[in-house]
Amino acid sequence: MGKTDKVRVAQIGIGSWSGVIANAVQRSEKLEMVTCYTRTPEKRATFSKQYGCDQEQSFEDVLKRPDIDGVLLTTPNVVHAEHALLAAQAGKHVYVEKPIANTMDDARKMIAACKAAGVTLLIGHDMRRLSGFRKIKELIDQGGIGKPVMVESNFSARLGFELTPDKWRYYGDDSGCPGGALMTMGIHHADTLAYYFGPVKTVFSFIRRLHIKADVSDVELTSCEFDSSVVGYLGTTYASPRANWIRVSGTDAQLFCNLGLPNLPFDEYLKVWSVVDRYTTLERYTGGDKPELIPLPVGDPILEEVDEFADCIRTGKKPETDGEGGLEALAFIRAALESSKTQRPVDLKTL
Repeated sequence: MGKTDKVRVAQIGIGSWSGVIANAVQRSEKLEMVTCYTRTPEKRATFSKQYGCDQEQSFEDVLKRPDIDGVLLTTPNVVHAEHALLAAQAGKHVYVEKPIANTMDDARKMIAACKAAGVTLLIGHDMRRLSGFRKIKELIDQGGIGKPVMVESNFSARLGFELTPDKWRYYGDDSGCPGGALMTMGIHHADTLAYYFGPVKTVFSFIRRLHIKADVSDVELTSCEFDSSVVGYLGTTYASPRANWIRVSGTDAQLFCNLGLPNLPFDEYLKVWSVVDRYTTLERYTGGDKPELIPLPVGDPILEEVDEFADCIRTGKKPETDGEGGLEALAFIRAALESSKTQRPVDLKTL
């Protein structure tokens, strides 16, 4: 494949987030949506018409097509490994929306299969790509807060009240969405915090089901220590109004990044993600009366993500959010689940 050829992809799994990804592909000059597949014929037909692509009767039919370079997996967590392994065996590159998988075993199988096949495996951890969160990383690396000592974060929404038994996220075992809000939302910050401070060493967590009818946890609080000795907190709930923020404390300053996202119906809220930086503020506190408001560019994090997928396929370079990084973020969640169950700290290296 030439470095200017468009990468030809197939959308697998057609739910709410698939439209966010497909819209980014439409904005991209590096990818082309060739076909799609999901089990529901009506969804396939609607997606095919909307994005001007073909539709297939099975996932296997997608993989048989010689004109497909990669697949975009926005399927339920439990089938990520199955689809990724089949795609790798067929020589197709793999983009999979976070989490990489529900279990560590499945995640490791995915990484091994893609390495053996020589194909790209990119995990859709887009949150670190937001301009405010990128700027935090830049300021930390430049010494703009002194030495980092602590980080606090939260990603919450009232999505738990919308879960019904026909939705796979309703169930909290490994066939559904173990960890509930922590696996759905909190894992984004698990990835971003590791991006800032390196691997997490130990976690201690309280995970509870308190307010929603779904058979899944809705309130999670996890404290952690990084190998770098920074300590942290990650909170997430399925039962509170939308919140998405990170606060980093250093010896010289504090940074507070907040996404003041509009309170829209979920389908409308998803459309915000292409311009999410417009709703983001970053403040630096150094002890004065007023914080310094740090200006931020407006990027396109989802476009950046799919374009990187194309670049990795074209050049063979390693993705920023690769399989190993996805495994680290998943390890945070699995360790938190184990800690809540045993009421003891869990060392991530034991997983």
